[in-house]
Amino acid sequence: MSKKKINVAVLMGGNSPEHDVSIISGTEVAKNLSREKYIVKKYKIGRRQNPKGGFFQKIEADVVFIAMHGPYGEDGTVQKYLEQAHLKYTGSNSKVSSFGMDKIKSRKIFKKAGLTVPKYVTIKAVRQLEKVWQKLKPPVFVKPNFQGSSIGATKVSLKEELEPALKLARKFSDEAIVEEFLEGVEITGAVLGNKRPKALPLIEIVPKKEFFDYEAKYDAKLTNEICPAKINKNLAKKAQTAALKAYKSLGCRGFGRVDMIIKDDNVYVLEVNTIPGLTPVSLFPKAAKAVGLSYSQLLDKLLMLALER
Repeated sequence: MSKKKINVAVLMGGNSPEHDVSIISGTEVAKNLSREKYIVKKYKIGRRQNPKGGFFQKIEADVVFIAMHGPYGEDGTVQKYLEQAHLKYTGSNSKVSSFGMDKIKSRKIFKKAGLTVPKYVTIKAVRQLEKVWQKLKPPVFVKPNFQGSSIGATKVSLKEELEPALKLARKFSDEAIVEEFLEGVEITGAVLGNKRPKALPLIEIVPKKEFFDYEAKYDAKLTNEICPAKINKNLAKKAQTAALKAYKSLGCRGFGRVDMIIKDDNVYVLEVNTIPGLTPVSLFPKAAKAVGLSYSQLLDKLLMLALER
């Protein structure tokens, strides 16, 4: 007797600066889900469309695969609608997703968990700029507080560049975060699991541009990604421990990717991506491949973790 197929709804797109990447992620997910195991239905949400609860109440599926990045898809909004519709879904719950997107809130949680984060200040208005130089020295990074994929982020080397950088960041978020520039080894730690999550091999990121910006994240020619990272075993263990601690401190489930910088043997946690990219050049599938998980097997694992809820 053949096993009953699982109905999977794949959500992608949305009214977010990361719409295009989300469509690529979602398309790859839908294409690589085994038709022997799953009945797959794609839901493409338009650029100017942010559906409300009624849209999700109409979805008929055993599990929803969220392939949406950025605000609305990754910030807890979609997750809340799915919870109200009593639908199981991949990734972290609505509260955790909101914390993951909010750099200020998440860094407070990381510090409370004993993790090290870069020095930073938060800014809401141009008149507050002076406080940046009271705490930090150039160069600094200016980022929107509530955004992903380095959208709206600027590296500032001169004081006069700070105001335009802040104005750019505030196009994407009411509040900006200005952090110290740490010249070190940029790494990312993929984590997989629910109650007993495991850290996958670290990936070292060597951008060919000035920093790992939006363009470099999604163009394989602009970045060298080394897996496993070329760092010594002790540092690698330290960074994987930090990634797991960051993941657990937020209460993540399913999967997540923790961005970090190593400088002078110290591991600095930047943020947790609660819905990492799943495009052909994305980092999470690369880390999974390093432990023998093919792309399709990774998708199977994520769906099984979602069905455990």
